Amino acid sequence: MDLQRMWITRTFLAGAISSSLLAGAAGAGELSAAEFASNVWTQALDGNAAEALALISELPADDASLASIRDLQAMSKMRAQHLSEADAARLARLDEAREEMRTAMEEGDLPTALGFAVEMNTLARAEAKAAVLNEPEVRALLARAEVAARDAEDANDWLESQSLYYRMNLLFEQDARYKADVERVGHRLMALRLYTPERLYEMRNDQRKRDGEDELPPFNSIGESWNERLSGISQDMVVRSLNTAHSEHVDDADMAEMLIGGLEALRTIVTTEALVKAFPTLANAENRGRFLKAIDDETARLRTRVGRAGFFELRRALNGIMQVNNRTIRLPESVLLHEFGNGAMGELDPFSAIIWPDEIRRFERTTMGKFTGVGIQIQMDDATQIVVVTPLEGTPAQRAGIRKGDIIREVDGEATLGISLSQAVDRITGAKGTHVTLGVERKGEEDLLQYDIVRDEIPIFSVKGWRRTGARENDWDWFIDRENKIGYIRLSQFTEQTTREMVGAVQSMKADGGVNGLILDLRFNPGGLLSEAVNISNLFVSNGVIVSQHDAAGIMREAQRARPNMALLQDLPVALLINEGSASASEIVAGCLQDYGKAILIGDRSFGKGSVQNVYPLARGAAALKLTTQYYRLPNGRLIHRREGAREWGVEPDVVVSMTPQQINDSIVLRMDADVMPTDENGHADGEGEIVNPDRLITEGIDLQLETALLLMRTQTLPRTTEHARIDEPLIRTGS
Repeated sequence: MDLQRMWITRTFLAGAISSSLLAGAAGAGELSAAEFASNVWTQALDGNAAEALALISELPADDASLASIRDLQAMSKMRAQHLSEADAARLARLDEAREEMRTAMEEGDLPTALGFAVEMNTLARAEAKAAVLNEPEVRALLARAEVAARDAEDANDWLESQSLYYRMNLLFEQDARYKADVERVGHRLMALRLYTPERLYEMRNDQRKRDGEDELPPFNSIGESWNERLSGISQDMVVRSLNTAHSEHVDDADMAEMLIGGLEALRTIVTTEALVKAFPTLANAENRGRFLKAIDDETARLRTRVGRAGFFELRRALNGIMQVNNRTIRLPESVLLHEFGNGAMGELDPFSAIIWPDEIRRFERTTMGKFTGVGIQIQMDDATQIVVVTPLEGTPAQRAGIRKGDIIREVDGEATLGISLSQAVDRITGAKGTHVTLGVERKGEEDLLQYDIVRDEIPIFSVKGWRRTGARENDWDWFIDRENKIGYIRLSQFTEQTTREMVGAVQSMKADGGVNGLILDLRFNPGGLLSEAVNISNLFVSNGVIVSQHDAAGIMREAQRARPNMALLQDLPVALLINEGSASASEIVAGCLQDYGKAILIGDRSFGKGSVQNVYPLARGAAALKLTTQYYRLPNGRLIHRREGAREWGVEPDVVVSMTPQQINDSIVLRMDADVMPTDENGHADGEGEIVNPDRLITEGIDLQLETALLLMRTQTLPRTTEHARIDEPLIRTGS
């Protein structure tokens, strides 16, 4: 820990503790509550998690101790028991997964065997992961899988090939050994999904039947027309996008490599035989060969040319391939431009892309604090039915009478059976003021209920609390520990209203008896608006740089600084939760609070998405280019972004607490269930409905990261709970 951070931390702790607390230590093994809290916090911030947690475990637990100390000791013992149980379960599952891998190999089911190998690698501790990959049986499995993946691709069995390559890539994600294979086969499947979705449906159904699974519901063609989805694409969109990317991309994009990427994407389309159904001209082997030769010739020319390619080469390559296309395979122009543009942009980074006209509305929805629709949360059940999880309070759907548990059978008279969840969302949402008719099946009703609903703006609430108290989206009990006044705030994303919502939550806690500490949960938060990440950080940090943007050469181009008058929570102890799902804006907040010593970070290393994307409008806003132009750096200069081949990225927690896949799944399911408030037919809270208790996440050891955060926060509220103790009551004794 750097000196500035240590000084800030210890100054904060000294200033936060009242001088009226218990007296100083009377002996070598005795501490005041304030000294104990300071020691735990400083050790955790220094990265000495084991030492910090050991201090708690060494607390006395005799009857003479203060009740608050006994409670803390009991909680520490409960956590230790949960950790022991989790570790035993992990080791047992590791052995089971190894046996299941062997069985699957013997049966020739290589995708399943690889899945168990991935699980073994996930369950192994960091220092043992390499050993798992070097186990003789795992090495033998990989050798067989490589051959099988290549053979499946050659046989046009792309689902099988993708399944194998994807799992192998998970095992070797660090060195990207199978990345190109995954991308190539994935491109073929995406092409089928766009241009011949019924053929992809047939392939999936055949695979399910081979595996002994239930068949898929009948194919539904709603929203499946590629002509509609590619409408509005123009050559100018592609040219402007690639030229802008060439001049503005953070890593100094190579135009020649982009053009080659575009040409290779067209090669994939032309060599994907199943696309003949959509484009019959691909069946002509002679014309197909002439087109592929043109790709070979242009690729060779680009690779051997002298000097950097630029705008001239872009126009030359694109015009040339379009002319060859017109003389040979005659792909529709929109198809050629779409595939070429995506292939070229794919040479840059995962976050740069052309947002095509069909995608622009969904893209805008992800960054705004509202969208237009009817106001329902939906999910697909095991029978692939579109089920209403809950209608949002005060929205058109709730006012119309849509209820939790309703099954949406029709949208504007068209059946929903067989469509995807994203297709259902696209059909139900739409422009404000427009109508949509939902045909709903409801238990107890013989016929479908028809609801004509007028779409409206639907606010997105990104700030959630501990326990639901009502049907409205901001009806929360914000205290995870009401007795000790420890608050809990979970940010699901960063939208235009996130800071306002969070300030409102804190004000509610203050009005409800005050708040002594806060758990800020940023797990699975994919990010959002930079301005909101800065504002949230500013609530805790009163001075200095919050985040800065740097070009590829490391030169700072811009910086966001804290404003002193916004730091409403600068003296509040904070435990902040992160994991691999914490990305972008959530990493900025976590890293900033860590650098200034304003929070203890608990969980797993974050995702590593620390790049700046600028959005350039195309065709007067009908489309857009999203382009990575800079990298974020945290206050101490750390680069968040995971660059190719990097060994370090993201934000490392101060206290590492890993969870198994099963624990993660169980905690997510319970949290989702607890977030839903049972409502009656009028949308009001239903007092007779079953409310899931989120306390089980802690009491049953389901969420070890959260349990650890609460334990550490309890140490910081200990001085407050002992503030009125008598002077002759026992002091905290440690290590004796």
